[in-house]
Order: sequence, then C-alpha cells, then structure tokens
Amino acid sequence: MALQQTLKSGPYRSEEMLQELRFRICTTHPDTPMLLHEGKLAQEFGVSRTPIRQVLQRLSFEHMLETRSGVGTMVRTLDPMQRGLHFSMLSDILHLCTRCCAQNYTTQSRIHIATITELSANPDNEPIARYFTLRAQFLELISSLVQDQILAEAHAALHWRAIRWRMQAANNDVDSAFAALRNTITKVTAADTPAALFECLAAEPEEVA
Repeated sequence: MALQQTLKSGPYRSEEMLQELRFRICTTHPDTPMLLHEGKLAQEFGVSRTPIRQVLQRLSFEHMLETRSGVGTMVRTLDPMQRGLHFSMLSDILHLCTRCCAQNYTTQSRIHIATITELSANPDNEPIARYFTLRAQFLELISSLVQDQILAEAHAALHWRAIRWRMQAANNDVDSAFAALRNTITKVTAADTPAALFECLAAEPEEVA
C-alpha cells in the first residue's frame, strides 16, 4: 500500500517523496531488511538522482536509514529491547521543549490542530495511511512550535522513531490505535498553551498506539 493514491501528472516534489518513503519505512516490520536504490527510486518518482539523494540524506539524519559497506542504503532496524528507552527519550525531549516553545498558538497552529481533530474522526477507507498522516501532522505541528532549531531537529528524529513503533501497533489493531489517538487529541485540544501541549504529549503512555 502506498501513501500516494492518485496518478501524478508531473514529477514528485521532494517533500512528497520524503513522506512516501517515511510511510513505507514506518509500515515495514522493524526487523525486515529493506534496501533503497537511488536509481530505482529516481525512475519510480520521475526525478533525477540528486533530489533522491537529498531525501535519503534527510532520512539518514532522522536515523531511519543507514549505509552498510558492500550492501548499500537500507532501513535501520529497530531493536524491541530498546522500545521502552526510545519512548522514554521522546518523553524527556518533549518536556525539554516546554522551555523553548512559543508562548501562544498562532492562528495557523490552531487551524492545524482543528484539522487533525477533524481527520481523526474518520479513518477513511485507508485507515493505516490516515493514521500515519495524522501522526506526521502532529510532528509537523510540534516542530513549528519549538523555537530552538537544534532541539526541534533532535525531537523530530526521536519522534519519527516513535512513529515507527506506533505504526506497528496500528498494523496489528488499527481501531484501538485510532481510539487512543482520539483520546490524545481530546487532551491536546484542551491544552491552552504550547507548553501545556508538550506536557500532554510527554505524558502519552508508551503503550498508546
């Protein structure tokens, strides 16, 4: 299943390719080997190798990919023994974000939250893709509220790793995943400041899909 559902009339933009590859990585079992070839991806997306290389570099920065000598670029595996640590680290950095986030929401941020709330109410006919989109939009919203670029980038890398774990849970029980997500959204919409929103997400339990 692909995130992009419609036939495109032109080349993909870098952000579209990035999100599509994130989706593939996040919906692949954590210990399943997955190689990414620049040439094949360039042909698939109808672009040159340069934007593909840039997208792969971004995914490597987010620790989704790794380059192995004699093998190539492949998806970084996740160790189930490290799952708890990964979520604990995300919680820690979300707490840290409360110290350097925007004091108030912008109008755009409030629209973003309202959009996420609306989309979560209807899983659509592709619930896994919708769930991924909502989790990605949450991350985009949070990143826009962090005022320190280094912290924002560190948070994004940790958050994408957590999304990979959450997508595995969603693959096993998507209804429970949406129920838990809607519960989180309810709490987020009640947060009257960005700092309160970060505290809310930091308290989100590891088990929540």
